[in-house]
Amino acid sequence: MADASLLRIATAPVNWNNSDLPGWREHVPFPRILDEMVRAGYRESEYDTSLGSDLEEISKEMTKRAMSFCGAYFWIDTQDTAAFERDLASVSTRCRLLQRIGCHHLVVSDVLRPLRVAVAGSVPPDGSLALDVEGYSTMADRLRQVAAVGAVHDIAVHYHNHAGTLIETPQELDALVDALGGTGVDLCFDTGHYVFGGGDAAAFVEDHADRIGYVHLKDVDPGVLATGRTLHWGLLDALRHIVFPPLGTGSADIRGIVRLLVDNRFGGYVVIEQDTCKGDPTETARANLEFVVAASESSGQQGTQQEDAP
Repeated sequence: MADASLLRIATAPVNWNNSDLPGWREHVPFPRILDEMVRAGYRESEYDTSLGSDLEEISKEMTKRAMSFCGAYFWIDTQDTAAFERDLASVSTRCRLLQRIGCHHLVVSDVLRPLRVAVAGSVPPDGSLALDVEGYSTMADRLRQVAAVGAVHDIAVHYHNHAGTLIETPQELDALVDALGGTGVDLCFDTGHYVFGGGDAAAFVEDHADRIGYVHLKDVDPGVLATGRTLHWGLLDALRHIVFPPLGTGSADIRGIVRLLVDNRFGGYVVIEQDTCKGDPTETARANLEFVVAASESSGQQGTQQEDAP
């Protein structure tokens, strides 16, 4: 099914096993999780450590299902020097693993920070919890170092905006984009986290398509988001209340984002994520894929009609 789309669509283990919420639902073990991905219509997935580290076994099971890996997610501390040096060494180890399993994209984010997790979705607009100019410069320099490690292993590095970190709000992501020039790092734009942080995801894609190399696609339930802000929920509470709903049912304008990606002939991966869901995660993953494929094909047909018009 994913091959029929005009976009390079993939999935991720988080759709079945969310490490941020242990016990949220029954854990789907490897390699059965690969069967669930295939049953939902996917042939490409992100890698994470829930799939294990036995590379021979991983490769065997992926080959058996005609599957491949698109990318992997990694947290780094962009501000604390000692922590960053440890993280950079771990990045090197992870990149060696990714290279061996044929994975060429590393998605990185600043680490979750307790104070920011507590105010996720309600970050003070006065910038009191944001980085200063020096902080953004430090982050950019450290991302440059991560990109250099990735390049040694033929792995592209993409920065992921994430609620509960130092890059959540539109203002914070804009400041980082300004600082990233020359680092070799572009964006893994997460539509759901951007809306969660107060932004218009479709407008960002329209304005910054040339800065986006990888996408995490998810929707946002405006009712859950508003309730969370009123009750001062943190990020994890919002996840428990399904703040990221099935694609096309929320306020992130997923159909419009897909149209923009198709119109811009986006060649990077579009990873469909729904961190928590009601019911069977495999059926949810299938429905989300069907929505994106239909939206992309509709957009492609419209584009062809416009090109053919006299």
